[in-house]
Amino acid sequence: MENKDYIPQNTNDVFAVKRLKQLPFEAVRKDVPALLEWLQDGHWDVAEGVTEYLVPHVNEITLELVFVLNTDDGMWKYFLIYGLIGRSQDKLSPVLINALRRIAEHPTSIEIEDGVDEAAKEIIANKVLCD
Repeated sequence: MENKDYIPQNTNDVFAVKRLKQLPFEAVRKDVPALLEWLQDGHWDVAEGVTEYLVPHVNEITLELVFVLNTDDGMWKYFLIYGLIGRSQDKLSPVLINALRRIAEHPTSIEIEDGVDEAAKEIIANKVLCD
């Protein structure tokens, strides 16, 4: 069994995040869905460290991000958009832009209630990310 001590076990598992930051992205690529789960609440101690690790790889994890953006978890989407996607230094992939555009233009009632539509509109308006 593979040792995956870089995946947090609880919201305060900052030691796992420290181990994560020592690994190349290719070594943890298949565990991105598990890592994204720790971004469900941006206030958790592990969220910022996992976010920092994933920010340079936003376009590489587009499919995983779109999966989350298609869930009914408004707060997870909110923290993902503001905390991770919005901090990318690279132009976003067309697939990710389309997912954000769907939220901005045709939000669900949950997305409106949780401010996800406004978050998506901000990212779409960012010409560095979505030109």
